[in-house]
Order: sequence, then structure tokens, then C-alpha cells
Amino acid sequence: MARLDPRAIAELRELMGEDFDALIDAFQTDSQAQVDAIDDAVSQQDADRVRRQAHGLKGACINLGANDLAELCGRIEELGRAGDCATARTLVAALHAEFAGLRAALVEAL
Repeated sequence: MARLDPRAIAELRELMGEDFDALIDAFQTDSQAQVDAIDDAVSQQDADRVRRQAHGLKGACINLGANDLAELCGRIEELGRAGDCATARTLVAALHAEFAGLRAALVEAL
């Protein structure tokens, strides 16, 4: 499956015009901070923070058309809601890997 929905990217590019690159830069910066926060929250076993950070990142990914990462964030969000930081820990490596792949796809989109 593609890391980015090409239709979503095309719509954002049309909507944002010359601000598209700035949107992508902001997404990458903000999302990296959220990925790091999820990692930290899981390490601290702060399930509520895991849930909140994963939920926020999921929404940003949906808006961008990063559906694979959004789905992974949804799984982590549910684990946070259930208070299951141990299982969420098993998904953090996948989160980092998927985000790295998304960043590469975003570079190509620019």
C-alpha cells in the first residue's frame, strides 16, 4: 500500500498552492515531535499521554493522506485507551519505521 494517498496530496497541493511546501515542512516537524512524545510516553508508561499523542498524530496523518501511519496510530491510541503500554511498546519500532518511510515519500511529493 502507498504511504501517501496521491489524491489527498493533489488536493492539498491545489488547496495550499505555494504554501504546500511549508505545510509539508510543518507536518514533518510537528509529527516528529509527536512520534518522539509517543515513544517517551510509552517508556514512562503514561497510557493517557500515549492515547492523546497517538490520536493527534492520527488526525494529522488522515488529513495528509498518510493512511498506513494513521492506522498504526489508531492501534497505538486504542492500546493507550486500554492502558496497555507494554503492547504499545511493541508498535513503537513500527511507528518509527513507518514515519521514516513517510518522510521519504513526502520528499518525493515535493
